[in-house]
Amino acid sequence: MIIHLKLAIRTSMNQLSDAFEDLSHALRVLLEANARAHGGGLLEIDRAEAVGNIEMGLGAVFNSFHSLYDALDKAGQGKLIDWYGTPQLSTILVLRNARHHNQARKIRTIYSYYVQEAEKIGRMEMYVLVDFPAEEEGADTFDVYLSWADLRILLAMPEQQSRLREAVAQSIGAYIGVEKFKGYAQHFQLEEDRVFFNVVPLLVNAAIELIPRIKHLVRPRSTESEVVLRLFDHILPAKTSEHEVSCGPIAYVD
Repeated sequence: MIIHLKLAIRTSMNQLSDAFEDLSHALRVLLEANARAHGGGLLEIDRAEAVGNIEMGLGAVFNSFHSLYDALDKAGQGKLIDWYGTPQLSTILVLRNARHHNQARKIRTIYSYYVQEAEKIGRMEMYVLVDFPAEEEGADTFDVYLSWADLRILLAMPEQQSRLREAVAQSIGAYIGVEKFKGYAQHFQLEEDRVFFNVVPLLVNAAIELIPRIKHLVRPRSTESEVVLRLFDHILPAKTSEHEVSCGPIAYVD
């Protein structure tokens, strides 16, 4: 009996390390996909491939956070963190679940939104971009913008449909300052549906919130996981109560 219990605990702890490896590699994949799309010029050469790579990388990051959430529970560490009581983490779980359950158009990236909503592919479309500045002077992240219009639909859904408690929905809205988004759109004389927010600083904030609390449970097995374990134990989070807002034309080739 004791042997079986020890084996079960060891297996659960291994699953936690596995999930952390997945997150570490997924973050690298997303970073590389974005760099290849923009710095490498793939977005102009083959939009479908570039966008597909970013979408797959982002989905992998979302799923890896959820896997850590699940692995902590199976390892008997479910009470270590109140995920849905922590907006930095609940935001990521909610975005992941929207994609997993095909809710609110899966909270589209600006790339997918443009392809689906633009009057004509290649035509310039005006969008309002909301970014979250880092607390550390000179620090910044790359950009992957998500649709506020889609997230707004999700947060407004009845609880039985969204599977999201009203208190959690409100905490997410307050966390990223969505009450300001309509004003930004009005300032640029655009519809609120044209507002997009950068999800990458939110991923960073989630990692900063999570990793220091679980680092004693994780055994890194790769350079990626060692780097992630060190990096997010020391950097400062993005300030989601403050926004850097810009507006401009965006177009992607067919």
